[in-house]
Amino acid sequence: MKVPMASILCALLVLAGVAFANAADFNVAAGQQVTSNRAPADGYPDPDGLKLTDGSYAFAWGDMVGFEGSTPIILTVDLGDIHEEIVYVALKLMRSDPSDVTLPQSFIVSVSEDGVLYEDLGMGLTFLEGEVSNDTVGTMIWHDEAYPGYGRFVRVEIRPGGDAWTMVAELIVGDGEVPAEWAPAPSTGEPTTAEPVVVSSGKPYTLVPEPAAAYPDEGGVKVTDGAFAYAWADMIGFDSPPQNPTVVIDLGERIEGISRVAGLFMRSFASAVNFPNSLIVSVSDDGEAFRDVGLATRTVPDPFMNEYINSLYWEDLVNPVAGRYVRVEVRPRGDAWTMLAEVMVQTGAAVPEVEEP
Repeated sequence: MKVPMASILCALLVLAGVAFANAADFNVAAGQQVTSNRAPADGYPDPDGLKLTDGSYAFAWGDMVGFEGSTPIILTVDLGDIHEEIVYVALKLMRSDPSDVTLPQSFIVSVSEDGVLYEDLGMGLTFLEGEVSNDTVGTMIWHDEAYPGYGRFVRVEIRPGGDAWTMVAELIVGDGEVPAEWAPAPSTGEPTTAEPVVVSSGKPYTLVPEPAAAYPDEGGVKVTDGAFAYAWADMIGFDSPPQNPTVVIDLGERIEGISRVAGLFMRSFASAVNFPNSLIVSVSDDGEAFRDVGLATRTVPDPFMNEYINSLYWEDLVNPVAGRYVRVEVRPRGDAWTMLAEVMVQTGAAVPEVEEP
């Protein structure tokens, strides 16, 4: 039986309408107000806080909200209601070399129910377009359907790519199944099968700020000495530090195939010791210019446990990274003690640092 062409066209239009509706429903930030930790430049303002969610992101100055300098830009959007499956955040960003507009090196996504207490979800590093051409708008994304966020407020901390301009055209927050046109390309690689090796053992490192006098790092060896028992003597401590504690390990030479970086931390309600929110993991060949590779938010055990040494880790067995220096920036959770027992860097088919109890 022949199907009339009019019926086919009607069906296609209906399907297209459904796809459009799904995409529109997916972006729960559309039309919502965005606030920023610092005011944009006078020439590229966002006077009503709606420019980044208006659906307009052409390569045009009028569509951009502009920030100059390397200070992180923290955008917060109130979604209006609690959403249970926040799996996707995207930024539409300008690249224009002649105009000194650079792309960020990354952004960090956090979610909150009340706009006060936030949980880090992950880091945006990749672009839907792959390599973003000069004088175009690219789409930088974070995407994780396995571990969705839950909340009403979404915070996006943009880490600029330098001291130049960062021009943001749109902020998208996705709840539920990701539409095909917005989904990142699936990975085609295979996980490494190489023998796991801990390459950080005994390696020298720098540490800022200094730990508290009660839990010092005498001799500068505790962080890579391989000892991480649930014992105060195995740990260094930070009491509500004024800046994020940061460890930079010198592996001695450029190491290929870095597949896992972990921090091992105490959690103890009785001793007012909090478990960190996340770790920013970066690598470098010279110890000066670092490249963000991911955000450690996964834990062993899962969920992390009280009165235990828990591993907080970043891992990529399919696309490992390389470098001589590994930087781990600890993002503490609240105003309390943070107790660090060890930082471990692995290559190969990495294994958990601690056991499930």
